[in-house]
Amino acid sequence: MVGVGDKAPNRSLMPMKTAYLVPDYVPEFACKMGACRRPCCEGWPISMSTEDYFRLLGVPCGPAMRERLDNAVRVSLHPTPEAYAQIAPTWTGDCPLHLSDGRCSVHAMLGPNALPSVCRLYPRGIRVEDGNECSCANSCEAVIEAMMRRKAPIRFVQTELDIQPPKAAKREFFFETVGRAQEIRLYFIRIMQERGKTLPQRLMKLGEALRQMENALKRKDEKRVGELLGGAELAAYDLPQKPNRAHALNIACAMLERIDGQSGSIREHGEAALALLGVEDGRAARYAAAERHLNEALPDWPVAFEHALVNHMFFEQFPFQDRDEGLCDEFVAICAVYVVLRVLCVCAMAGRSEQTVFVDAMAATFRFIDHTAFDRYGAHLLKTLGCADEAGLAELVTL
Repeated sequence: MVGVGDKAPNRSLMPMKTAYLVPDYVPEFACKMGACRRPCCEGWPISMSTEDYFRLLGVPCGPAMRERLDNAVRVSLHPTPEAYAQIAPTWTGDCPLHLSDGRCSVHAMLGPNALPSVCRLYPRGIRVEDGNECSCANSCEAVIEAMMRRKAPIRFVQTELDIQPPKAAKREFFFETVGRAQEIRLYFIRIMQERGKTLPQRLMKLGEALRQMENALKRKDEKRVGELLGGAELAAYDLPQKPNRAHALNIACAMLERIDGQSGSIREHGEAALALLGVEDGRAARYAAAERHLNEALPDWPVAFEHALVNHMFFEQFPFQDRDEGLCDEFVAICAVYVVLRVLCVCAMAGRSEQTVFVDAMAATFRFIDHTAFDRYGAHLLKTLGCADEAGLAELVTL
């Protein structure tokens, strides 16, 4: 009941229970709030919609909070309805709306409904193209910590969530899926969860599955699509028995040199990796030593990587992201994601054994991947470096 002098609740902002397909960790996910070692919004130019901006501009609050909001939010140089304004970070890259204990002042003082959609939902991502879906981004350290704790493969379940989704962005690109887009996406995820194979073997099988699926979809061959979804045998691509580690590391270092300066999130880990691998003489031996140390310190790292890749694929709607790329190009892109993640984590753990170091390296890598267009240009980067064919990728993913 609304009391005398109280404002009636804005029912358009009140959450409603809706059924979503989610990874099974989502219902129990909880934000760490001020306990994060690295706030998720640090170094991230957070955009908000026109609707969010004017709602924040008009939210009832005291003069101190109003001054804080007015100084923190600015209209974008090239505003669009979906990205009309931005939160201007401080000179340290932090959000100016943070309290000293790390919490968000808007959430603490005005309540969750005052938050822009991206802040209210993050790290949750809402998708409605293939039916209602919700998952969490790997760029959040709490999500990576959940990945580290669990052993069983991620399952996907229907559940009701009390969330108010933002207005869905208009898609620019559409794919032939013979009406089975979600089934196809989950099929590719199951390949990444085949624990009888190593991660490089799963990636190469994924590449073959993508190639065959793309050919079937181009022909609108519903029978072949059904056979693939039903588990049709795929030709195995044999990984090299003696991969050329020196060449693969040259490619990996070239990738890191190109992306190191593009994101504050990844810079610390990128520069540490380049410091370890930058000198070509003895590079393979130094990497092998760091790799052995990771296997000893965190022998279950492949399970965490499996979870992170599966979670990333579901979150991004792989391989039907809203961009003009074919399924085979998306395979090259996911290989680029894996290699950057793998090399950064191996190098971050060199001489270190704390699990938090590994978690922070993974979360930072996905902050770069999720908050930039790396998924979009990863395939093009590997093509430029001459390492986008099947043989080159097979060698690269063995790092």
